Amino acid sequence: MENSNLKNLVQKGENDTLAFLEDLDLNQIAITLSSLLNHKGGNLIVGVTDSGKLKGISNQYNLSDIKSFLINTIIPESPIEVFEELFNGNSFLIFKVWEGTRQPYIFNGDIYYRKGKYTSKADSKELSALIHDRQKSELHWERQASLGFEWEDLDHKGIQSVMNDAKVNNRSSYQGEDELEFLSHYGLFNNGSFSNACIVLFSKNPGQFLPQTRVRLTEYPSNKTGDSLVRDELLEGNLFVIREKLEKFVSGMGTKSIFSHEEWRRFDFQYPEKALQEGIINALIHRDYSRFNSHLTISIYPDSFVIANSGNLPEDMKVSDLKKNHRSFPANPDIAQIVFLLGYIDKLGRGTVKIIEECKASGLREPKWTNKSNEVVLTFYGPVANTGNESEDRANNSKDAYVINDAVDDAVNDAVNDAVNDAVNDAVKTRLKHTVKLMYTENSVTLKDLVSRFNSSRATIQRDLLLLNAGNLITRIGSDKYREYTLNDALKKQFDAVRNNN
Repeated sequence: MENSNLKNLVQKGENDTLAFLEDLDLNQIAITLSSLLNHKGGNLIVGVTDSGKLKGISNQYNLSDIKSFLINTIIPESPIEVFEELFNGNSFLIFKVWEGTRQPYIFNGDIYYRKGKYTSKADSKELSALIHDRQKSELHWERQASLGFEWEDLDHKGIQSVMNDAKVNNRSSYQGEDELEFLSHYGLFNNGSFSNACIVLFSKNPGQFLPQTRVRLTEYPSNKTGDSLVRDELLEGNLFVIREKLEKFVSGMGTKSIFSHEEWRRFDFQYPEKALQEGIINALIHRDYSRFNSHLTISIYPDSFVIANSGNLPEDMKVSDLKKNHRSFPANPDIAQIVFLLGYIDKLGRGTVKIIEECKASGLREPKWTNKSNEVVLTFYGPVANTGNESEDRANNSKDAYVINDAVDDAVNDAVNDAVNDAVNDAVKTRLKHTVKLMYTENSVTLKDLVSRFNSSRATIQRDLLLLNAGNLITRIGSDKYREYTLNDALKKQFDAVRNNN
């Protein structure tokens, strides 16, 4: 997390998914995290006062000891991520958790629940709801028994590797050596049967039992799918085997080239390996394995790399949420838990943000996510061809150029044209439209963001914001010191409706 993001996060204040602790108190940390696990998940920042003052942590601490304490005292075990941040010379600890899939979570014999910005012991009604949700989760596809799968069908070397790595990472509360105990500890072996999730993770031949675990890898010589294929493979193996095969392929891709007929020159580029790897592991974790005809396909074109998997985003999540830090709702929590033990998930809810950052750092267009017809698609693009107009190129490189469909684009044009008078020249209108798109895709932006994005003076951007504010298109949020700008709610809802209907 960047320092500015830490500041912005604290500025939002405590709520049902964000908690502050002034001092490093392990018991209070465990109480707060267990309450978040029993609610919607969220963040805990240590080193911040109740009033939101960034004080920092004064006493010494050891991250490994903190992780061990939390793993061994919060029951049942759940992924808890902790990382350090420095701000103005002070140290802070940020904890992140998912909404627990095995509620209720207990600390020191008590069950805690998050109510607004307060943590308290769960009452009888809340406890009943937690137990009911737990019973429903036990019927999840991952937990269902797979008939005919036996001990001999397991990849025992793979299980041992995960057990050893989890101990080294200090992410597992299971410290034994018995494979069956390990699988049972994480819900992969229950009542004498191995679960579907166990097959996905640790089967020697998962396709024999679950054909939907296969992954298709296709490479096209041009952007026309009807052309003969350069590569067409069906990858077999458990999640870790397929991940290794795909990472080997990605690392061997090397430099790609595309030719721009408009500029009459060739562009050489490389996809950032880390971004592709993050996209692949996300697809393997979150794909819908429950249907036998579900799929995960990876298609490589001369100017794009496309990962498509069966499934949908969580009900409360929009595509635009993927472009910022967000709570993670794994479709397959048992699978995600094991992957977490290996450290493949570094910071929960930040994987998509890291993908964007890696692509921008490599000079590539921002990747695009879509979610339609029970399919989530992530598209990586090659470099942006220059138009010759520096400010226009910079605007086109912004996020809004690739994530907004034509209908929303038209709606933005109409909104800006209606809001400003004819005396405003076309160059200013173009910048205003890109600013509106940027606020729509990123939710909120700062004056500094816009100055950097458009390479314009502070005074110019301030005039733009005054025009948008006068036209009732935007709203200012935050204090004078930490001012941000966002679209007004009515306009945002209008754009959402247009996008969802096209």
